[in-house]
Amino acid sequence: MNILVVGCGRAGANIVRILEQMGHEVSVMDSSPDELQRLEGVDGYHFSGVAAVGIPIDIDDLRQAGIETCDAVAVATPDDSVNIMVAQIAKNIFHVPRVITRVTDPALKNFFTKEFGLRTVCTTNLTVESMLLGLLDDQESRSVTIGATTTAFVTVPVSLRDVGHSLNRIRPPEGDLLYGVLRADTTVELAVEPMPVLEEGDQIIFARIAD
Repeated sequence: MNILVVGCGRAGANIVRILEQMGHEVSVMDSSPDELQRLEGVDGYHFSGVAAVGIPIDIDDLRQAGIETCDAVAVATPDDSVNIMVAQIAKNIFHVPRVITRVTDPALKNFFTKEFGLRTVCTTNLTVESMLLGLLDDQESRSVTIGATTTAFVTVPVSLRDVGHSLNRIRPPEGDLLYGVLRADTTVELAVEPMPVLEEGDQIIFARIAD
């Protein structure tokens, strides 16, 4: 794909590098020439695409960065307001098929996802979720992103007092949903009727919206 990355901070620069290594055609734009220096001199990596200096919300600057021929745009500047504006410009003016933007304010993520259909990633949500899971030593987690939403699946060992009882005996933590049971043989049984009966060695799976 032909992809434009707007914002060349740590996140943007790493996105650029990974996309190039995957074989995509990548251009990058930032308002600071100094930020674009992140693309060079690390582990022998050499950026082979187009690097442009410009104002992210300026339509002419975006054109010069190649937005008109892009299949996708990723917006990762440090400013939530700028990111939202660039994403709307890319989607509504240039009709880029795939646009995703970073925000730090969870309220902004919810508002612009629901009201404007923007695909957003909230770094605050993801950081909080990762740190909470890291504090809970007895829990393991996996996450899946579908569309603009990331769901975390957390597994907790079944307690001996629950062995032999139905899964519907379990009350999930606030904000979580009861998803199913991970058996000792690594198969999963979903929390649907008739509910699975818990066995020793099972892991109870909870699901929660991480972002």
